[in-house]
Amino acid sequence: MKKPVVGVFGVSGCAGCMLTMLYEDAFKQLSNFLDLRSFPLIKEDKYTGDFDYVFIEGTVCSDEDIMKLNEIRKRTKKVVAIGSCAALGGVPSAKNFLDQEKVMKLVYPKTNQLKSTLPQPISMHIKVDYSLPQCPPDKKEILEFIQCILTGREFKPYENPVCFECRKKGNKCLLDEGKLCLGPITNGGCNALCPSNKTTCYGCRGPLKEANLKAFINLLKEKGFTKKELHDKMRTFAGLGFGELEEENKTSRWLEN
Repeated sequence: MKKPVVGVFGVSGCAGCMLTMLYEDAFKQLSNFLDLRSFPLIKEDKYTGDFDYVFIEGTVCSDEDIMKLNEIRKRTKKVVAIGSCAALGGVPSAKNFLDQEKVMKLVYPKTNQLKSTLPQPISMHIKVDYSLPQCPPDKKEILEFIQCILTGREFKPYENPVCFECRKKGNKCLLDEGKLCLGPITNGGCNALCPSNKTTCYGCRGPLKEANLKAFINLLKEKGFTKKELHDKMRTFAGLGFGELEEENKTSRWLEN
């Protein structure tokens, strides 16, 4: 059987998603069944042909990123956004909710000629066929996706909230303990990693489409959480996605200043 031609690329980001793939032993074994033509951390990018699948990490933060994405998309049958940055905008997208002039002065106090670009997920610029969010992405999910490529099965993303996984594992609800956790409105698939380690969910797998956002916000109000606390939490990884969910739910704009 002909091996699928695969590439791994990154736009503006930390390369952490690539490292997650590279340091997974099972991925190294499965890579024997893939025709891996591009992977910045382990080989030069000299391949100029087409791809069957391309994994892209990072946030779109510059015109150069957009040009790179468009060039990759033209050569690729299926694009996979890997990690919170590529799929959701990630931490850099928190900039979208801040005063842009103040951000530039804070980050570049001695430079006033730089062009500021609002960070965005790659789906804002090219067609994305699959998304594997999370920060860093889940190793098991990456391997499952690759197995689907090799066996011809259709990959099905997880469709239950983080709370569902918490309940299966018998975790105590962190909301009941007075901690602001986004588990009820966040896509699961992480095996409730953070709550299982007594850390609240920050929404790095993105908003659950069927989430009752209005009810969740009212619950937080009853528990005494402030608007700023919810602002900071929801903006951390997927503020743009939660903003879209607000519009779809016709909920008051809690993410606005």
